Amino acid sequence: MKKIALFLACAVAFAGAAERYKDRMFDVSVTKDVTYSSGVKHLKTINTLLDTYNKLSPATGTMAVYLYANETDLTTVDLKMDIYQPKNDTEKKRPVVLVMHGGAFAAGSKNDTDQHTITYCDSLAARGFVTVAVQYRLGITATVKDKALTIDSLDFSRTVYRGIQDVRAAVRYVRLHADELGVDPGRVYLIGNSAGAILSLENIYMDKESEIPPAAKNAPDLGGLDIYGAQGTDAQANAVAALWGAVHDPKIIEDVKKPVLLVHGKADSTVVFKTGRPLSNIAVVLENLMPSTAAMLSALAFHVGTPTLYGSYVIDSVLTANEVEHDTYFVEGMPHEFYDDPKETANVQKKVFDFLYDLTKKPAGPERIVVALAKPAALRMGENNHSFTVASGKNLGFAVTDLRGRIVKSGVVSAGESVDLMDLERGVYVLRVKGERAIRFGLSK
Repeated sequence: MKKIALFLACAVAFAGAAERYKDRMFDVSVTKDVTYSSGVKHLKTINTLLDTYNKLSPATGTMAVYLYANETDLTTVDLKMDIYQPKNDTEKKRPVVLVMHGGAFAAGSKNDTDQHTITYCDSLAARGFVTVAVQYRLGITATVKDKALTIDSLDFSRTVYRGIQDVRAAVRYVRLHADELGVDPGRVYLIGNSAGAILSLENIYMDKESEIPPAAKNAPDLGGLDIYGAQGTDAQANAVAALWGAVHDPKIIEDVKKPVLLVHGKADSTVVFKTGRPLSNIAVVLENLMPSTAAMLSALAFHVGTPTLYGSYVIDSVLTANEVEHDTYFVEGMPHEFYDDPKETANVQKKVFDFLYDLTKKPAGPERIVVALAKPAALRMGENNHSFTVASGKNLGFAVTDLRGRIVKSGVVSAGESVDLMDLERGVYVLRVKGERAIRFGLSK
């Protein structure tokens, strides 16, 4: 009888054991304000009306809103991230989850609580993930015309594109620091809320310069997808949990097979469930962001032009037609960000946690170094392979890897520049430059 009792006690203890990536089992440490991209061009001059409001927002506990006067006054900023890690964890190949807050591209922060950014980061790190709260550039150009606060759809599109550039830089950062962070570069996942969900979906689907919205090329030109941040590795995540998100063009989904979770309220009028222009309820959104303190704006009308977006219904339809396995949670009658409903908040979080847990049971995605192949033969190796040059292009990311796939040198190169390889040890390497075919070469000294 004693043996049976001991067996049953062990069985109960085993059954109750915490499981990595499923249950909370770690305390969490946070490293704040890690710079992932430096010298990033950003809008500078806040619209006068909003400047007054933003100065009052800390005292009133309201959220700062970033609407800028123009796109010609520019400054440079360093973009930051907060990194959450499980304490005393010995694993070295953990999945990493980047969390992007919402806020209509004009508000919000990586310290967000209303949209549960900190909750997701802390809860997932306690389960064994490494998590990252990402700061990206906020702000839309808005001018007062005929007593109306006016936002042009082209300016809105440019704001979204800036965020796309930033998320790509953040993904590259965690991949390039994979060993330091103890993460698997083939398991980089995104959680996006509202504006953050749009950026997350655009991250996994937009992979060609030709897919960049034309407005991004207007003066001042915002540059290529990977103009900012460290270079030399893939900028696209391996999976996305998109909470009330959309894409600017369903054609960019193409045949991408990456796992996606789509969460959306069918009555969403902020980021529409099907197809339409986001923020059609902009007056309500601004009133929610800027309550009584914003009385100076009450006499203004709001004229907001936003580009057409294609919501979760359309994305689901394309993925279903392409026979891509994905998860959905669409709720009848629910509006945007239905966190006001405690039951639905719990449902959404469980969906996200289960989605990410299931990913840990699947093979990791490949760690791709280079995305496009074009203009072959524009890449030239120097004498004895001691250097290389490119014949055309500007600020092209490059990476040199050893035969085990480890990056030993990376950076950017422009036409006519020579990159010295003499600091590498003797051996065989693979050189990849964005837009060129990979070259395998040997180096002897």
